[in-house]
Amino acid sequence: MKAIGGFFELEIANGKSLYHDEAIKLSTARACLKLVLQTKKYSKVYLPFYCCDALIVPLKLEGITFEFYSINEQFEIVNRIDLKRNEAIIYCNFFGTKSNYVNDLIEFYKDQLIIDNSHAFFIKGYKKNISFTTARKYFGVPDGAFLYINQDELYLKNIQRNINVSINHNVHSLLGLQELAFSEFSDYEKSLNSRIEKISIISERLLSNVDFKEVRKIRNRNFNFFRKEFSEINTILIHDKEKDCFCYPLLLMNPIDITSLHKEKIYIPSYWKDVLNRENKELYKFECTISSDLLPLPIDHRYNLKDLKRVSQLIKKEYKKNG
Repeated sequence: MKAIGGFFELEIANGKSLYHDEAIKLSTARACLKLVLQTKKYSKVYLPFYCCDALIVPLKLEGITFEFYSINEQFEIVNRIDLKRNEAIIYCNFFGTKSNYVNDLIEFYKDQLIIDNSHAFFIKGYKKNISFTTARKYFGVPDGAFLYINQDELYLKNIQRNINVSINHNVHSLLGLQELAFSEFSDYEKSLNSRIEKISIISERLLSNVDFKEVRKIRNRNFNFFRKEFSEINTILIHDKEKDCFCYPLLLMNPIDITSLHKEKIYIPSYWKDVLNRENKELYKFECTISSDLLPLPIDHRYNLKDLKRVSQLIKKEYKKNG
């Protein structure tokens, strides 16, 4: 029953669209995967060694056998796997730079391919393939993920909204309290789980007010700036047709000391350090290298070209020091 009276809640107007209006709107990407696993009941799933632990947790919770595979220097599968009838393979659209390659994989694996588009928010799914993406990596929201799957197979009636969210880190970051915000962000990330819940009302309202067209425009402009700046020294080749990427993944022949960037208040994130703690990592040397040395340069809508030039100039300065 709706409460009447009392103090006002957070004033967030209900906007027009969440962009992924046709998708199933859940709380987290791992919840999306867990729902897929419960629905499809695979006997075995293959996934890249270079991935976040959050991708593995649902497999363990559902008791599904899984096996890692290798990727090469272009984030592509080294040895394609012949899948049995009730098996599936998960491919991550790494940093949103492998959208064209995903189409090739669909031709090969058909509907046995699951695409993790956590780094490719602006892709709205595929005709026959299961895919999912997440909003937290793109926008200042506490949760929100979008699953594309044949909804006729699902039973969603009793799924509740996620209410275990916090926006303290978002608010404190907006207020300029960065150290406090980062501490709260780290704690909040640890609290996220694989429970199958619908997107929170907070994230739903916030996302419905985003100007997605403008965000895409800025992100693609920023990506293309870094592409021009670093293409000659980046050991990762990125297809000319790629757009709507998550970041600009820069892998230098000689890694730089990122503490020099921190001193200038440039904080380049690190992704999937969990890889370095897994068994048999000696079999996945490239994956360990990118876990340690890759620079995923931010390109999001918070930054203008002046910001990007500052990043570019400092990285090139440090790179020259390494000869």
